[in-house]
Amino acid sequence: MLFAPFLATALSALTPREAIAQHAYLIGTWKCSFTVGDEGGNYTTTWSRILDATWLEQTYDQPQQERAPYFKAQYFVGYDPGHNQWVRFGAMTTGQYFLIRMTDTPGGWGWKYSGIFSTRPEPSDYDTVFTRVSDSYYTVDGPSYPNAKGVTVTEHHQCRKAM
Repeated sequence: MLFAPFLATALSALTPREAIAQHAYLIGTWKCSFTVGDEGGNYTTTWSRILDATWLEQTYDQPQQERAPYFKAQYFVGYDPGHNQWVRFGAMTTGQYFLIRMTDTPGGWGWKYSGIFSTRPEPSDYDTVFTRVSDSYYTVDGPSYPNAKGVTVTEHHQCRKAM
């Protein structure tokens, strides 16, 4: 037990480049499907290393579909060694933008949405959970929010690496 505090410190002392390298399985193009209430569709997302491999860039391309609108998006994912947490932020052609704090979980990341103008209290649970099922398959469950009809819906995404 004497070495436990040292071990925890050593494990959390990753540099951003080392943390990004641990997520190298993401690099490439993924074909995804999603459902949100009674809407759903497909999109492509591409992950790449940027800024000397200290950040991940994620782009989205969702074509116009019968039950889902067109949009493109660009996100950046980075590791903050001082807080032993991840950040994700980005913008979409819909005008939406998101700031997300991410925490490592046994199977991926737990996301908590933050806001520049938000007065929303901090949730105790994650808003969204990213789960690495394998090197070629991941899921994203959440967030939940009221749709245009006032009914609470939850997003569910399944992504498979394009070969």
